[in-house]
Amino acid sequence: MIKYYNNVPGLVDPLEPYSYVVSAGQTLYLAGQVALDKNGLIVGTTMQEQATQIWQNIKFALNAAGSDLENIVKINYFLRDIRELNDEIEIRKTLFKTNKFPAVTAIQAAALGLPGLLLEVDIVAVSNDA
Repeated sequence: MIKYYNNVPGLVDPLEPYSYVVSAGQTLYLAGQVALDKNGLIVGTTMQEQATQIWQNIKFALNAAGSDLENIVKINYFLRDIRELNDEIEIRKTLFKTNKFPAVTAIQAAALGLPGLLLEVDIVAVSNDA
C-alpha cells in the first residue's frame, strides 16, 4: 500500500505538486528538503544555519509518517558548493549515534530551487514498524 503525506505540520504547504513523504510498504521516501520555514521563507545564509533548518524539516516529515531520524538509511546531498559539506557534517554528527550513520551521497549542483539556497537533502528511511 502506498500512502502520501502532502501537508505536514510545521512545513510550508508544498510549493509544487508533490508529497513531502511517500510511504511504500515500510520504506519512506522524502522529497528534497531545503531551508524553508513554515511560512516559506529561507532560513539562514550559512551552511550551518540552513542545515539546521533542513534537519528540523526532515524531523517534521518523518514524524508525520510515523518515523524518526534513527530510521534513516540513505541521505542524498545536493550542495551549491561541495566545499561546504564539512559544515553540514558537523550538524549531522550531533543527530546520529556513533557508528550508526546512514549511507551518504553528496553532489555539487549548479543551482538549487531558489536563489540563496545552499543545500537540498533528500532521504530514504524506514517506518518505525520495520
